[in-house]
Amino acid sequence: VLITIPFIPLTISLFLIKPGEEVFRQLLIRRAASKLKSLKNLKVVGITGSYGKTSVKEMLKQILAIKYKVVAPPGSHNKVMSIAQTIKRELNQDTQYLIVEMGAYVKGEITEICRMVRPQIGIITGITGQHLVRFETMENIKKAKYELIENLPKDGLAVFNLDNDGSREL
Repeated sequence: VLITIPFIPLTISLFLIKPGEEVFRQLLIRRAASKLKSLKNLKVVGITGSYGKTSVKEMLKQILAIKYKVVAPPGSHNKVMSIAQTIKRELNQDTQYLIVEMGAYVKGEITEICRMVRPQIGIITGITGQHLVRFETMENIKKAKYELIENLPKDGLAVFNLDNDGSREL
């Protein structure tokens, strides 16, 4: 009984903090989306796949940076909150390209990122079974990654790695 007593206040504290955390999360996402809408000349590139997202992002950033002002989240930051924080801290009126790596642990995560950043270009690096534990089937992995393409505008550009069977099938 004595061992569980310290955990009771901790559990209550976590229960009370959770709603505030979600409010903060939604506020940050809305502010990031609003900032992006204000940058009329900004092009957004989304990158997803089972592998190679960070490498493709870094190579594309280096190539584009020769001529353009480019921003991309550092390292393999590919979740909605780290992307929103990068937008808040680093984007400004001079930014011409935002390159966003999009990771997913569950279906719908890529759509959430897309709703915030509204990519015009989508790149799928490749689809493999490395996420089978989370998604259960290859079909579920493909559906989750394809969310990027589904969220492109009608005149958007979709780029697929045709050397990969999963990507080519999409």
